[in-house]
Amino acid sequence: MDNINKIFEEKWNSSDIQNIMNKISNRYRKNVDHDDIESIKMNTLWNCLKKYDSERGTKFTSYLYQQFSYAMKNKVKKKRWEWNTDIIEKTDIKEQFRMEVVDLITGLDEEDSKILTQRFYENMTMKEIGSTNGYSRETARRRLKNAIKVCKNIVEV
Repeated sequence: MDNINKIFEEKWNSSDIQNIMNKISNRYRKNVDHDDIESIKMNTLWNCLKKYDSERGTKFTSYLYQQFSYAMKNKVKKKRWEWNTDIIEKTDIKEQFRMEVVDLITGLDEEDSKILTQRFYENMTMKEIGSTNGYSRETARRRLKNAIKVCKNIVEV
């Protein structure tokens, strides 16, 4: 265990490693707090040291670059999702929006209403929708796409 701690310290203090991580983190400074970035840097470096396999033919720095990029992208996605969820939970928009969607769907013709309900309220896959309604997955996908298009046209008016 002392060996990996020593290697971690060496890598952490390496200017090459810091330059790689700073290059990536600079892209996300507007969306991610400094403390979060530093935490992600440390966690990613630690995980890379534990999981890196030199026999795969990639350099450690390339592996680190890839893993740190993924970690930062995932943090931004998570923050966006949390922000969107916070807004919806803190207001009455969620219920109002749900009612508007229900009104919109019930105002469509029977086929469009049915496929939208199956997909978004019953969480059925395209294959399940197709087999339930007696057509192929691709036909279900096309019909869903058209139903969404109809909804967009109604909303724009």
